[in-house]
Amino acid sequence: MKRRQEEKSQQIQEQRADKPKEEEAGPHPVRPAESLAEEESEAIAQQKEAIREEEAAARKQIDELDQMVASLRQQLQEMEDRWKRAAADLDNYRKRFDRELERLRFAERDFVLHEWLAVVDNMERALRAAENASDNPWYQGMQAIYQQMHSILHKFRVTPINPKGEFFDPQRHEAVATVDLEDQPEGIIAEVVEPGYIICDRILRPAKVIPVRHQAKK
Repeated sequence: MKRRQEEKSQQIQEQRADKPKEEEAGPHPVRPAESLAEEESEAIAQQKEAIREEEAAARKQIDELDQMVASLRQQLQEMEDRWKRAAADLDNYRKRFDRELERLRFAERDFVLHEWLAVVDNMERALRAAENASDNPWYQGMQAIYQQMHSILHKFRVTPINPKGEFFDPQRHEAVATVDLEDQPEGIIAEVVEPGYIICDRILRPAKVIPVRHQAKK
C-alpha cells in the first residue's frame, strides 16, 4: 500500500515535470495581421530605398559618362581645329613656295635673256658697221647667225619694240638724251638708240630713246 502511494506520487511529479516541455514544444501563437502588414510595408520601403540608391548610382555613372563624352568631343574638336590650321598653313606655305619658285625662275630667265640681248646688240652693231660688205659671204653668214639669235628670242616669246614716233612712256622707254625739234610735238620719240624688248606683254628691257623736248624761248 505504501509502495503504491510512492509510485503514484512519482508519476504525478513526472507529469508536472513534462508539462512545461510540452508547452514549449507546442504550436506558436498566431501573430496579429497588423504586425505582418508593418513588416511587409517595411520590406517594401527597404526595396524602394535600394532601388532609389541603384538609380542614383546609375544616374551618377551616366553623368560621368556624359562628362567624359563631352570632354572627348571637345578634345576632338580642338584636334580637328589644329589639323585644319596646320593644313591651311601647309597650303599657304606651298603656295608661297610655288610663287617664290616661279619668281626665281622668271628672274633667272630674265637675267640670262638680258645677257643674251647684249650679245644681240653687239651683233647688230657689227652688221651695221659692215653694211658695205653685204655681198661678202662672211657677212651673209653673220646675218644668218643674227637671224638664229632672234629665233632663240622668239622661242622665249621675246619680241623687239621700236618706239620711234611714239610718245615717251617712262614705263617702257629710257631717255638717254633730249632733242629740240620745233616741227615735232614735245614728248615724241625722235630717235631710238637701242631697241627695247618685251616678254609675254611685259617689259624685259626698256628702249633707250631720245625724245623731243622744247627749249624755253629766251
